[in-house]
Amino acid sequence: MDPRHRDGLLALAALAGVFALGAGGSMTRPVAAAVGVFGALAIEVLFYRFDALLALWEREWVRLGGLAVVLAGGYVLALVAGPWTLAALAWGLITYLGLLVVSLGRRPEPRGE
Repeated sequence: MDPRHRDGLLALAALAGVFALGAGGSMTRPVAAAVGVFGALAIEVLFYRFDALLALWEREWVRLGGLAVVLAGGYVLALVAGPWTLAALAWGLITYLGLLVVSLGRRPEPRGE
């Protein structure tokens, strides 16, 4: 399976979990959208800049642990800081999925053969 497809399925699972925890009620809050979008873009920049992060992400236990951290951390954040944090996680996941769709739609670059 293409890693992008695998990561997309993982992001969809996380998004479903975040909505099940109660993200829907705060999705219209601008601060939640801003935090989520900019957070997702910052994480993508880190993965782009540091190959070690991408190599770490290729380990299955890291990916599954990341899903657990998003869901458990989102639940705790919602209890401590309010439900808008779940909406921020949802916006971040939606942003990632949008970037993924764009990357899947691009033609592969020629290898110079």
